[in-house]
Order: sequence, then C-alpha cells, then structure tokens
Amino acid sequence: MFWRLILVFILLPALDLLGLLFCSNMFGLLGFIFTVIVIIGSGLLGAFLARYQGLHCWLEFNRQLDRGEPPALTVLHGILIFLAAIFLIFPGLLTDFLGLILLIPAVRSLLISYIRLRFEKYRAGTNQRQRPQPPNPNNDIIDVE
Repeated sequence: MFWRLILVFILLPALDLLGLLFCSNMFGLLGFIFTVIVIIGSGLLGAFLARYQGLHCWLEFNRQLDRGEPPALTVLHGILIFLAAIFLIFPGLLTDFLGLILLIPAVRSLLISYIRLRFEKYRAGTNQRQRPQPPNPNNDIIDVE
C-alpha cells in the first residue's frame, strides 16, 4: 500500500511536470501556448462532462431508490466520475488524460467489472459468506419484555 501511495503522490505529479515541460519546450513559445490551451481546454471540457455525467448519475441513483432497487453500480459510477473530476482539477497532461478517460462510460464499466472481480476474489480468499444467514430457530432465545 505504501508503494501505491508513493506512485500516486510523487510519481504521478513528476510525470505530469515532465510532460508539461516536454510539450512546452518542444516548439518554443508556440509549444508553451499550445500546452496552456490544452490544459485549460481539457479542464473546461472535463468539468462540463463531469458535471453533466454526475447529474445524470445522481438522477439515476434517485430513480433506482424510488423503484426500490439497490443503486450499487450507480454509486460506483458516481465515485469514478468524482475521481475523474479530481484528476481534471490537477494541472497536467497525464492527469487530464486519466480524467477524460474515466468520463467515458464504457471505460468506467470495464473498470467496475475489474473492481468487482477483484473484490469477489478477495471475499473468496477470506472465506466470507455471500449472504448473511437467517437466525437459527432452534436456538434457545429468551425474550425479556
């Protein structure tokens, strides 16, 4: 877990900085202007898409609750949309790319399938039951009123 945190908090910003420096130095002043336009444009596009998809996710969440359905997948989509918005807040080419990729519904569905598969493997490895068992009626239960 420690190495994953190092990856997120040190390596990701360093790669973002290297990408920004590379793009801005590639063509001199024109490269710098292009890099700034790409960062601002992807941030604005991402903010619009995250807001639109977040609102759609919120409405679907409420519809599922009204129908009495568990909104588990909708909650996972909402979490990934929120993560995409966080990536888009950070300036950088790599984080903007990750944020925009997470806003694609098909990519989110694939990622959710992967997360569910990993969670099921974890649960199978820890011998957790799939569903809670109802209480045994043969137990001696004393009800004190």
